[in-house]
Amino acid sequence: MKKISLFAALLCLFVAGPAHAVTVEEVTGSKSGVKAWLVEDHHLPIVAMRFAFTGGSEQDPVAKQGLATLTMNALTEGAGPYNADAFQKELAGRSIALGFSAERDVLAGGLKCLSVDKAKAFDLLHLALTAPRFEAKDIERLRAQQLSAVRQQFSEPDWQARYALFSHIFAGHPYGERHLGSAATLAAISRGDIRSFATTHMARDNVTVAVAGDMTVAELAAALDKIFADLPAKAQLAAIPEAVEPRDATTILVRRDGTQSNLLFALPGPKRSDPDWYAADIANYILGGGGFSSRLMQEIRDKKGLTYGIDTGLAPADHDGLILGQAAVDNPKVSEVLDVLRETMEKFRDNGVTPQEVAAAKDYLSGSEALALTSTDKIAEVLVAMQRDKLGRDYLDRYADLIRGVTQAAITRAIDRWFDPDHMTLVMVGLPQGIAANETHDMVRQ
Repeated sequence: MKKISLFAALLCLFVAGPAHAVTVEEVTGSKSGVKAWLVEDHHLPIVAMRFAFTGGSEQDPVAKQGLATLTMNALTEGAGPYNADAFQKELAGRSIALGFSAERDVLAGGLKCLSVDKAKAFDLLHLALTAPRFEAKDIERLRAQQLSAVRQQFSEPDWQARYALFSHIFAGHPYGERHLGSAATLAAISRGDIRSFATTHMARDNVTVAVAGDMTVAELAAALDKIFADLPAKAQLAAIPEAVEPRDATTILVRRDGTQSNLLFALPGPKRSDPDWYAADIANYILGGGGFSSRLMQEIRDKKGLTYGIDTGLAPADHDGLILGQAAVDNPKVSEVLDVLRETMEKFRDNGVTPQEVAAAKDYLSGSEALALTSTDKIAEVLVAMQRDKLGRDYLDRYADLIRGVTQAAITRAIDRWFDPDHMTLVMVGLPQGIAANETHDMVRQ
């Protein structure tokens, strides 16, 4: 079995002391055929597992938005011989953390426990995946909780901005739907819908698994069979088309009382598989991703004092890529902020970046990957992402060289492709002064 060395700094996440090589191993269950990546470390008696089934909330039928989230929440509300209370007592009695969520592109799950309890933890995870009870009273309780969360969103300007933005950019595409659903769509979901969603969307062929901590290769191979072998061989997923964002600049106002406006803006961006991904990452860092050193922060906050903060980030998905930016601005200052934002982005597009900016961005980004690896569960989470993005087990060894190897020409090309304010969609939630919007909406309230 091949072992690929990672940078030795990873060791400090597990134990203080002299550094030695850390390895990522690929393990396969002989019965299930499920593969997993493992970072094995026995200094702490902890095991963390992360997994993701391809196909998330974008699989919800339009009339039953919120189905994926409701299904995932119900998996730990009783399984096999345990009702909801008994199942939770089994977890709490051994301090086992087990949870599921529906994200845009995946159904995600995670488990963390003391290594002495891992056999029991894997038994409970197996039951949750293969024998959930989905009792009517538990479904109704979860439906009520989800509806409460839906209603709470209506008071959040950030959610109102995201909903308006995605509804516009992804009109007619599943990415424009609401992953928590609405009162109408939640009411339309039956127990049969939940059971069918679970059995058709979680299978052995669409799961990605990673483990970090006190676990051997042999133990993990056996665990993969115990946990996943009884799942269906193949998932039954709806085909999701690639999203096509509008190219024309659009400004959308969502009216909301208050002294500030929340701004959310988007540009078409790269998917994670794009060959110019690293060039776009460097360009984004220089424009708005580099904190106080970014151009937007310098121009809008430091020189003008118009906002406390403004930032941008790459937002890739399975069927689309975006560059998102955000800021909160006093209503009388919004017009000036937007003028400076556009002027800064036009200079960025037309004049590019300096060698000094590129060097500083590379210095930061080449050392930043390890910052995400702060615990066993974070390591497992990163390993799942690496598998889904097809980066290879040696990615962490190669990452700094990938960043350092980006040329000035590649960064210029990335800026030309994605950082053009003429293609920007802007949403303002508030009562900004002196702004003409292409569309004006009231806040969503149902």
